[in-house]
Amino acid sequence: MFKQKLILAAAAMLMTASVSSMMPTTPAYAATATSSSLSQGMSSNSVTSLQANLKTLGFFTYPTNTGYFGTITTQAVKDFQKAYSLPVTGVADAATQTSIAHALTKRTIMNDAMNYVHVPYLWGGSSPTGFDCSGFIYYMFQTHGVSIARTTSAALYGMGTSVATANLQPGDLVFFAIATPGVVDHVGFYMGNGQFLSATRSAGIYPQSMNSSYWGPKYMGAKRVY
Repeated sequence: MFKQKLILAAAAMLMTASVSSMMPTTPAYAATATSSSLSQGMSSNSVTSLQANLKTLGFFTYPTNTGYFGTITTQAVKDFQKAYSLPVTGVADAATQTSIAHALTKRTIMNDAMNYVHVPYLWGGSSPTGFDCSGFIYYMFQTHGVSIARTTSAALYGMGTSVATANLQPGDLVFFAIATPGVVDHVGFYMGNGQFLSATRSAGIYPQSMNSSYWGPKYMGAKRVY
């Protein structure tokens, strides 16, 4: 039993390090949206901020943030819009900037969430003394200023917009049916690279593979609630 626990702990450390390395650090610029659209040909501090935020999210790959909205920035905006199911215009309008701000907040949530790995499972729990699956979602969102009701995984499944597996982004919610086929009763945060983080009875807060032999057949879909 002791040997099994050591193996489990080692696996958790390796998976945590692997997934954490994919997650950008906290953005250097404020994760807020402006009311003005930004488009090709413009130069401003707002464009610099847009480039920095898109770089944090992995969409703007130019070495420096120039403050000029050229073809590279336009392509980065288009790539973001496609990934987040927005109209692909290349213009950073209010909806796009709001989505970028939300994506940055969720990246910060996911970075912080890794600090709770191995916090034990507790039925009805929604604090660092113990979490159940929906309680962990509630706690992390509330901690980072996202207002959400303390509810069940099934109720969360009825919120937000559906996300195709190919378009999953860090911070999206992924849902599973454990006890009864077809009935949602488990939720976690998508982390990236096919991994998700949730409160499990066996290991507490722990990263898992969505494609494992256990979780894969139980997957019910994903929602973007923020």
